[in-house]
Amino acid sequence: PTTGSLALPGGVLFSLFLLLLLCTLCRLLLKSLGIPGMLGMLLVGIGMSNIPWIKEYTAVAPSSVSSDIKNVCLIIILMRGGLSLELADVKKCGRAVLLLVFLPCFTEALVYAILSVFLIGLRWTEGFMLGFVVAAVTPAIIVPVLMKVAARGYEIQSNYISTMLTSASSFDDVVAISSFMVFLSASIAGGSLIWQVFKGPLEILIGISVGCILGMAMWFVPPPVKFIENGDSTTVVFPKTRLCFILMMGTTVVFGLGYLGFSGSGPLAVIVMSLLQRKGSHPMDSYISGVLDRLWDYIMEPLLFGLVGTDIKLNVIKADILWKAGVIIVVGLVFRCLAALVAVLGTSLTLRERLFVCVSWIPKATVQAAIGSYALSTVVELDIRDEDLIKASEVILTIAVLVILISAPLGSLLMTFMAPMLLPLKSGYNTVKEAEADDGEQPEHAPSTKA
Repeated sequence: PTTGSLALPGGVLFSLFLLLLLCTLCRLLLKSLGIPGMLGMLLVGIGMSNIPWIKEYTAVAPSSVSSDIKNVCLIIILMRGGLSLELADVKKCGRAVLLLVFLPCFTEALVYAILSVFLIGLRWTEGFMLGFVVAAVTPAIIVPVLMKVAARGYEIQSNYISTMLTSASSFDDVVAISSFMVFLSASIAGGSLIWQVFKGPLEILIGISVGCILGMAMWFVPPPVKFIENGDSTTVVFPKTRLCFILMMGTTVVFGLGYLGFSGSGPLAVIVMSLLQRKGSHPMDSYISGVLDRLWDYIMEPLLFGLVGTDIKLNVIKADILWKAGVIIVVGLVFRCLAALVAVLGTSLTLRERLFVCVSWIPKATVQAAIGSYALSTVVELDIRDEDLIKASEVILTIAVLVILISAPLGSLLMTFMAPMLLPLKSGYNTVKEAEADDGEQPEHAPSTKA
C-alpha cells in the first residue's frame, strides 16, 4: 500500500497516530484525577483492538512493526535506567538496597513460577519468565507518590526511605529484565540439552562483554573537538552528537544480537553500556537523560502501553485463566511484601516505616508493558512452532496486563492513604496543615522518575 493509504483511516500510520493521541489525552485526564496515567493508555489500546465499531476505522500495526516499536521502547527504558543508576546511593544506604532489589524480586518470581506450573500448567522456564516479567516495580509511580508524600510534610529524607526506594527500584528493573531474558533464551534455545543449559549464561557473558566494550568506546567516541581562540584551547564533546551515538549503538546492539540469535544479550549490553559510558563523559548526562525523558514521556510511553493493550484479545481469554491469574497475583504480592519487610529488618527504620516500604514495593507497570509481550513477539518473529510456548507467551502477556491494572492503582492508593499512618511528620511541624502551608516543600535532591 502507498503511504497515503497507510495514513488514511484504517491505515497503520493513521492508527498509530490515533493511538498516540488518544493515549496522551487519556493519560492527562487520569493524572488530573490522581490515577496512574498508564492505566488509561492501556485501556485505550484494549478498546481499539476489541470494540467492533472502533476496529472498523483502525488497523492494529503488523506484529513485526509493533515488535520493533516495543524493542525501541525497551531500549529507551534500559538507557534511562542505566543512566540513573548511582552506585554511590547503594553505598549510602548499605545492604538494605541490595536486599530490597534481590530478595522481593526473586521471591516473587519463585512464587509465580511454582503457582503457574501447578495451576496453569506452564513449564518451569516459562514459569520463571512470567515471574520475572511481573517482579519489577515501576519508579514511574513510586517516585511521584513519594514526592507528593514529602510535599504533605511527611519525612522520607532523613531516614533514607526516598533514596533507598528510588535506587532499589532502578536496580530492581535491571535485575528483572536481565533474568527474564535468560529464561526466555533457555525456553527458545532448542537443540541439545547442553545448549539449552549453557545458552543462558553465555548470553549474560556476551551482553556484559559487548556492553563493556561499547561503554569504554564511548569514552573516546565521538572524539572531542579542540577549539583555539585567542591562544586558549578548549576541548568540547557535543552532547547531541554523543546522544546520537548512544542511541545508534543501543539500537544496533539489541537488533543485531537478536538477529544473531542472542536476544537476551542485547538488553543487558545496553544497560552495561549506559552505566559504563558515564565514567569518561563530560557533565552532559543531564542533557542526554533529559532528551530521553522527553522522548519517553511524549512518544514512547503512550505507544508502548497502547500497543500492549492492542495485543490483548478479550474474546480469546478464557475465564479459568482469569481467576487463576488473580490468585497468582494476590499470592505473589503478599510474598513480595513479606520479602520487602525482611529486606529492611536490619535498618534503623521503625516498624511503621518498614511497612510503608512494603506498600511502596507494590506498583508495577513499565517493565510489564515493555517485556510482557516480548516472549510472544520473539516466538512470532522466529516462527517457533512450539504450541506450548505460544500458549505460555499469551498467558504471560495476559497476566502482565492484569498485574498493571491491579497493582498500579492499588500501590499508588495505598502509598498515598497509608503515609499519614506510617510516616512521621518532618521535624518542626506539628500538623500536616502546617507542613503543607510551608510552600509544599519538595524533598531534597528530588529523585528521578526513571522508568
